[in-house]
Amino acid sequence: MTRRSALVAIGACIAVALLLVVVYGMPTETGPGAATQTGRVAVETQTARLADIEDIREYSGSLEPSAQFTVAPKIAGRIEAVAVDIGDEVASGDTLITLDDQEYRQALAEAEARLQVARAQYEQARSDARTANRSRERVRSLNAKGIAATAELDAAEAEAANANAAQSVARASIAEAKAQVETARIRLGYTEIRANWPEADNRRRVGERIVEPGDTVAANTPLLRIVSVRPLTAVIQVPEALYPLLSVGQSARLRVAGAESAAFEAEITRIAPIFDPETRRARVELTAPNDEGRLAPGMFVQVGLVAERLDDALVVPRSALVSRDGRDGVFVVNTEQTTARFVPAEIAFTRGEQAALRSPAALDGPVVTLGQAQLEDGIGVALDDSADTTADAPGDA
Repeated sequence: MTRRSALVAIGACIAVALLLVVVYGMPTETGPGAATQTGRVAVETQTARLADIEDIREYSGSLEPSAQFTVAPKIAGRIEAVAVDIGDEVASGDTLITLDDQEYRQALAEAEARLQVARAQYEQARSDARTANRSRERVRSLNAKGIAATAELDAAEAEAANANAAQSVARASIAEAKAQVETARIRLGYTEIRANWPEADNRRRVGERIVEPGDTVAANTPLLRIVSVRPLTAVIQVPEALYPLLSVGQSARLRVAGAESAAFEAEITRIAPIFDPETRRARVELTAPNDEGRLAPGMFVQVGLVAERLDDALVVPRSALVSRDGRDGVFVVNTEQTTARFVPAEIAFTRGEQAALRSPAALDGPVVTLGQAQLEDGIGVALDDSADTTADAPGDA
């Protein structure tokens, strides 16, 4: 092969290679939003639906016992026994803690002995008073007959008065001794520390145990913490915008923070009439029945409050919402002419991946959910056959 022939062959190979690069190596734009060979924009669509839907707004809060109190002794003493532990259920009237009662039993015995002495002293004083009164009456009779002197009568009167006074003092001593016995008996009863609250049929639980047998405690020292967990109280802080929409008795949904699956029913029971001047929020309390006992005081929770409910509202995928010339709306596809038309819409609220519309009340075709960035009113579209054209129906609220 001559040099000229070799150069011609090399040139031909280079030309073929360039042609292959042009034909097979040029990238092509595909997918929703890309122009097809016919000049139409490829899109995905879903069908709008009518459904009942709620605008649920969640606020963080915490759970508190619906009732709680701290068990404390009214007297000082050494703890002899603790009958309950953390988590135990207790009813009003149950004995929770027993104090060493030896000292208080001795005090009761001494008080009862003093009562017996007072009664004996009273009997003696009563006998002396009867004797003094009889003597006075006899002297009076003799004085009236001129036999007894006036001085003798005066002495008899004074002796009778003193005896009657001594009897009254002895009677008062009995009352005092009885009071001391009752006080000693009450203090002895304080050595058995019992659960006590008005709702006798409402069982509560031990939330905290602070002492152990053998500890010596002073009066009013915290021993146990008793809480009511059925129901519980959820406490949240709501902003000014939501406040006018709330009312006592309004239902709500509650879930533990971080747990998406478990949901619990709750109801608003109290709404604070004032706002915190720093946070501009108001305290709202809700009651959660907690019948199954799956909730506990101190848990962080998310409380969903219904701000608005729409019946038979037009619901579209949230991804279908677009803005054109400052107006919100959706692109609706005419499936016969395969064109997209911009329809202005008034958005009521969004919930998850769904959006509820106040208007329009209906749409005459599916809405574009992907590829609408390239759309203008009246533009031709190519439907993506692989796309799911059925929107997920929002759950009834």
